[in-house]
Amino acid sequence: MERWRLISDSPSSLFHDMLKPFIVIAIVIVLVLFVSNGLLGQFSSLRLISSKGNIETPPNIGIYWDSNGTNPVSSVDWGNVEPDLTRNVTVYIVNEGNGKVYLSLNTTNWEPANISRYMNLAWNYDGAAIYPDEAIKVTLALSAVSSPDFINYLITYDVKGFNFDIVINATS
Repeated sequence: MERWRLISDSPSSLFHDMLKPFIVIAIVIVLVLFVSNGLLGQFSSLRLISSKGNIETPPNIGIYWDSNGTNPVSSVDWGNVEPDLTRNVTVYIVNEGNGKVYLSLNTTNWEPANISRYMNLAWNYDGAAIYPDEAIKVTLALSAVSSPDFINYLITYDVKGFNFDIVINATS
């Protein structure tokens, strides 16, 4: 059983064999354009509809050390945090979007992982709407509980420091 096939030496056959990949690629490109533009099945009934409206951007906030919004906050140094102690940091949150927003506070990525059981981040934001270009003064308060479990945790794991991310989310 022979697995060889005969290839024609004629110039038209060679030209035809060379064009096959280009024809296939051209067909694929045309199909992709029709499908991606939603034109498949609608080609004969294509309609254009004009549209006019405003574009709203997602809520944007800036967090700054000053009320003028010139010194952005990139990290917070809480200093030494001890059991039964609260550290406060004041920041200014500026609505840099084009509609009113409401804020929420969360934390994530605590290191060491279980230290979040013994520490809490709170703030004095009252839930009121913040309007475009408005800056509000917010105090963040980090507290550590005073409990034998926390002391044992610190000693057992030889905790010398901690890290976590503060997440302030703005929704309209």
